[in-house]
Amino acid sequence: MKLNSEIYKYISKTFLFSTGIIIVLFASIIFIGDSVEFGKKLSSNEKVSTTLILILSSLNLPKMLLEILPFCFFFSGMLWVIKVSNTKELIVMRATGLTIRKITLPIFLVSIILGLVFILVFSPLISATQKKILSIEADVLGKPINSILVTNSGFWVKQGNIEGNDMIYAKSLDSKTMQFNDVIVFKFNKEYEVKKKIKAESSELYENYWLLKNTEVINYMGEVSVIPKIKIPTSITKSQIKEGFASPDSLSLWTLIPFIKMFESAGFSAKKHRYHLYKLFSFPFLLAAMALLGVSFNLNNFARKKTNLLLLIGIITGFFIFYITKIINALSLAGKMPLLFGSMLPIILPLFLAIALIIHADER
Repeated sequence: MKLNSEIYKYISKTFLFSTGIIIVLFASIIFIGDSVEFGKKLSSNEKVSTTLILILSSLNLPKMLLEILPFCFFFSGMLWVIKVSNTKELIVMRATGLTIRKITLPIFLVSIILGLVFILVFSPLISATQKKILSIEADVLGKPINSILVTNSGFWVKQGNIEGNDMIYAKSLDSKTMQFNDVIVFKFNKEYEVKKKIKAESSELYENYWLLKNTEVINYMGEVSVIPKIKIPTSITKSQIKEGFASPDSLSLWTLIPFIKMFESAGFSAKKHRYHLYKLFSFPFLLAAMALLGVSFNLNNFARKKTNLLLLIGIITGFFIFYITKIINALSLAGKMPLLFGSMLPIILPLFLAIALIIHADER
């Protein structure tokens, strides 16, 4: 039977409908939970309104939804089987000569396609929304924004302070001693006007400050003064520099690859970012594996009244896979297993279990 046949189109449409219901349900739960969490976190700030809390919750929704999307597809698969079992459609499909493997094939392919769409759409969207959250926190809550940019010409570090922002440029950086060389510091006020420019031979990062050596200070009037050493307060730590400041979630798929390349060429470890990149590439197959696993739970008993028990088992299995995935992530980032293998293992486990259950259902 061809993939463009009416029955395969029907399977795809009904699975898409089940997926839409589950995603809307989970998105609603996440939105309510985030609103409560932001409300508790920001309750002491008088500047925070209910509207702002709802805006922050909405901006954080794409990131949270992408994290639990595999489990949405797992429950979508279970919901689809319950629907077609209750209406006896699954019995009719099998009576036409379709095997379980052929019935689940369009679900597998649709999940992969949806996974590609989610990655292409959600990755840039999450990057934009996370940056917007940081911007709101800086403007409304007064939280300083710290960021680092690695380019072919050198390093750019932005740090917030009470008076405004500092933009620090260094031509080179010793990754072992954390010493910046050929440094230029631009000090901005809150209106983003340059108030002072500092040139330094080198700069070292200590616990609460940058120590600039052999400096030349140029104020907004153009007056130049030479000072042997200058301390600039900072909340930045050496570990943050080594990790590259930018959270993997805040970088889109298109900017993640060049960031990793430049950051590693500078002598730093981009393990978190590389692992996140592997997970993005494998994400469509993870959705497909979880959808198949959800479908496979009810297949062996579609003619029996065991739906409630199997639903409970499915929910327990979903949470078990969730915690196993967290453990695999921690082991991968800790260097206990290869990053690529760690990104593929959450796919292999549910996929093999689903295939085993589907083959068993076909043989009955």
